[in-house]
Amino acid sequence: MRSKTSSFNKEIIKQDFRNVGWISIVYFLGLFFIVPMQLFMEFGRDEPRITDDRGLFGGIFAYELQSLFLIVMPVQMAVFLFRYLHVKGASDFAHSFPMKRGKLFHHHILSGIILLILPILLNYLVLVITAGVTDVTEYYTLANASYWLWLFTTMSLLLFVAGVFVGTLTGLSAVQGVLTYILLVLPVGLYGLIAFHLSAYIKGYSGDMVLDRSLQYFSPLVDLLEYQSYGPEEVSVPVEVLSLFIYGGIAILFYVVSVWLYKKRPLEAAGRALAVRALNPVFKLGVTFCFALFGGMYFSVAQNTYSWMITGYFIGGTFGFAAASMLLEKTWRVFNLKNVKGWLGYGVAAGVIIAVIPLLWQNYEAYVPEQNEVEKVYISGGYWSYQELIDHELDVPYITSEEGVQSALNLHDQLTEVSNPLKDGEDSFFFVYELKNGDEVYRQYQISEERVRKEKKAVYETKEYKSIQYPVLGLDSSDIDQLLIHPNAAPGGEELYDPEKISAFMEALKQDINELSYDQMVAPRGLSSGVSFTVDGMRENPYHAQLFPSYENTIEWMKQEGVYEQMMIQPEDIHRVEVYEWPENRDYPHDYVHYVFDRLKESGVEPLEVTDKDQIESLLQGRENQEDGKYIIAFYFDDRNTNHYDLLSFDEGDAPEFIKEHFE
Repeated sequence: MRSKTSSFNKEIIKQDFRNVGWISIVYFLGLFFIVPMQLFMEFGRDEPRITDDRGLFGGIFAYELQSLFLIVMPVQMAVFLFRYLHVKGASDFAHSFPMKRGKLFHHHILSGIILLILPILLNYLVLVITAGVTDVTEYYTLANASYWLWLFTTMSLLLFVAGVFVGTLTGLSAVQGVLTYILLVLPVGLYGLIAFHLSAYIKGYSGDMVLDRSLQYFSPLVDLLEYQSYGPEEVSVPVEVLSLFIYGGIAILFYVVSVWLYKKRPLEAAGRALAVRALNPVFKLGVTFCFALFGGMYFSVAQNTYSWMITGYFIGGTFGFAAASMLLEKTWRVFNLKNVKGWLGYGVAAGVIIAVIPLLWQNYEAYVPEQNEVEKVYISGGYWSYQELIDHELDVPYITSEEGVQSALNLHDQLTEVSNPLKDGEDSFFFVYELKNGDEVYRQYQISEERVRKEKKAVYETKEYKSIQYPVLGLDSSDIDQLLIHPNAAPGGEELYDPEKISAFMEALKQDINELSYDQMVAPRGLSSGVSFTVDGMRENPYHAQLFPSYENTIEWMKQEGVYEQMMIQPEDIHRVEVYEWPENRDYPHDYVHYVFDRLKESGVEPLEVTDKDQIESLLQGRENQEDGKYIIAFYFDDRNTNHYDLLSFDEGDAPEFIKEHFE
């Protein structure tokens, strides 16, 4: 009879178990001591810790440590299981077996899958058995444990086959490990670099929003690590169900490509940084491009000029090309004429790509909706103010009136003309349009010039915008459990619990805010006190307010209640005051008062020192947040702490006479 030879070779599987079985054991023990053993220890506590709805992903089970094992062990399995590919003698020996390459590859993959899933499955069985013999509902549910099994299995296989895929491309085990993690985070890094690049060239582009809303979808590692096992935010699973299906599909794709590469891989590739020489140009161009973007980002953040940004492109691209060449040639001696020519070629190619990217967004930059297209618009000082409303599931206070929408469009149109995306401005504007066709439009601008004052004033003085700028206007006093009023720079403060007092205070505060002029909004007079609210038992909320001496109704209410001295800063709270003349001839990159004050202190300028309480009281009429003026006023509250101060400023026309006389 003819003998039959099985396509399954159990000896290869046994050898794999002997070689890399220790990784599986470490994986099992790590998960066991973090999850089941932690559960058993909780059972033995006299006073068990407070649990939460996160189950096996909560603080008790140290999800961060679980993630560490999940990220490290599968990649280690891929590195050690396929190490023979990167050692010439071992590679020749392994491929001398009477077995096709594809079958050999499948045997090793099968070994890796078994050794990775087994630790997860055993820990899951321990959790299921424990749930069957005792009540564990305070710690997790079977649905939660099953999701844990699904998550760890899917992500382990994804990271494993990603490591195998990289292993087929390289001839060095150390490079395999490093490149695997680079591959998994590369989309995020590249996405972030391009987003920053666009935000530096395209007016209105909001890099903050783009990165916050979609960054996690570009890397399974970021998706895993972004989840927090503690905190007040709404409970959710670490990775969405749809994402797990997508990651499973990507794992299959990695596997299919890896099989093809393994069959095509030349045996002599062992010891080379890249096994496939055809990828060398792609690798060099990619590294040059990424480092050029990173260099441009670094220098533009430090200097905020296009000249330094271009310098960063040059330095970063040069470093990236040199690093890639050293890695591929396995020597630092890459500074020769041949590589200089290559550097010029790859540098030009990377430069063309960098230059072309912003050109694709020119229509984005110039677009301002027409009024008849707009249903409503939201304006705030930045993306995070808007996102805070979304996170707290609060209604967004849109501008809907025809006059308000038109004033927002006028401001937006002017910003497209005068804003500079690379220049940090003290004024920041974030627009959210909801169009009548259902589309949404987002834009963000920063500007430090007064060229939009007219358009800005028209928006600020609308009642609808004040509801955006001051969320407290939408807060019902009946929802407030407690409020705390405290001077921002001096000791003291007062808490209110009485519903009648809270209601009266809120009525006065809202009246003052609704009567604010544009100048009072952007540069209010006097040192402020802060108001924080406890709403429906929650201290963490977007409601807050600042009280200024110009709030006549609120100040009058405080005086009637006899708490004015505790709630607002008094001359007696101030130890001394320093007065500086705002320098006329200056070459500062910024004009805001705190920056100029720091430069004056560094230069050793002698100030006018004031300790007379009557004079200090007159100085409390200065303005906050001015970007220009005649005099800078520094209030010190404790002589032992010179870093504890607050600043106001005066124009020449409204400054007290004794200041003018001193500096004449």
